[in-house]
Amino acid sequence: MPSSPIMDLFGDIGKRVDAASSRALKDYIENTGVKIVAAGLEDKVNAYQLLGMQVVFAFALPFLALFIMLNSGGMFDFLLEGPVQILTYILLIAFGFYFPLQYVHDNMKKRQKRLTLALPDTMDLLTLSVEAGLDFMTAMRKVVTKMPDGPLRDEMQYFFKQVEVGRTRRDALRELAKRTQLVDLSNVCSSLIQADRLGTSVGPVLRVQSDMLRIRRGQRAEKAAMEAPVKMLAPLLLCIFPAVFIVIFAPLFIQMFQDLTR
Repeated sequence: MPSSPIMDLFGDIGKRVDAASSRALKDYIENTGVKIVAAGLEDKVNAYQLLGMQVVFAFALPFLALFIMLNSGGMFDFLLEGPVQILTYILLIAFGFYFPLQYVHDNMKKRQKRLTLALPDTMDLLTLSVEAGLDFMTAMRKVVTKMPDGPLRDEMQYFFKQVEVGRTRRDALRELAKRTQLVDLSNVCSSLIQADRLGTSVGPVLRVQSDMLRIRRGQRAEKAAMEAPVKMLAPLLLCIFPAVFIVIFAPLFIQMFQDLTR
């Protein structure tokens, strides 16, 4: 649990808000905690501390912006007139409240992307190990020892810790899917739980999931390739086309200007 005077203050604020909140806000705090774990930030902040940050930022940002605008020499006076002023404060409050959550969301997406990239190769190794004769847990331990450092290895090590403290393999797999909030890994965990419940061999299940992951990886690569021309359009319009126009039309404008000044 993260501990520092500032973080403890944020946590106290969040708990006070939670104590006076409705069920909807309690659900929001619970969902925020899930996102924090999926982002790999549970050692840095908890849900109450993040809520405290959101409340403080929502109140502090408008005052900070007002101080800057009042000392800007009249540059932002148009934002302090009439209905525009109320709209400005509302937007600043909303931005201050959602900024800490957006930071968590961005980290969650980055971590999920790393998990997505590492999962297909890991599943291939796990499938080969099981098909070679190892049982599922031994195969997972072998694969984890060969994996490079990353979020997938961390989550698998957490899975083993859950099993070692007495949780069943099914519960540990459910916790793994919940912690990562990743669809591909959730599908793998669901298939393994189903195989464990029915008492069937996990080898064919792993083979099917491994094939599906490789197919999805190819589909994502094709999608990224099709999106590349669209993403290249903005740099072309902002950087390359202006330079081309300058090279083509600048001599014409210079010649026209010289002809007019003669």
